[in-house]
This record gives sequence, structure tokens and C-alpha cells, in this order.
Amino acid sequence: MKKFHPFFIIGTVGMILTSVLHMFLALGLSVSSAHTSFFVIYPIFIAFLSIGFGLTLKKQKESETT
Repeated sequence: MKKFHPFFIIGTVGMILTSVLHMFLALGLSVSSAHTSFFVIYPIFIAFLSIGFGLTLKKQKESETT
């Protein structure tokens, strides 16, 4: 099994939990003002996910060459 960088795991779990919470607030409770707070949260977890993805690829390429 491949070892993922912790930033990748944080980004993945954060995106899943944030999207579930966003759907619950938007559809379940019909809170229309909930959308504005998520415009800040999504890019943060996308940044974690992309940095973790890049670092995972870098580590994987380093392990293949050695």
C-alpha cells in the first residue's frame, strides 16, 4: 500500500466532512447564509490536498530512483 503524505489525508478528510456539512446545512436546514462561510473553507482544504498530492508524488519518485 502506498504511504500518503499527512497533508493529503487532511485535505481529503477535510473536503469530505466540509461537503457533507455544507449539504446538510443547505438542504437539511435550508440555511441560505451557510454558503458564504464555505467559500473560505473549501480553498483551504484544496490547498492541503494539492500540497499533499505533490509531496506524495515527489516521495514516490524519489523511492523509485533509489
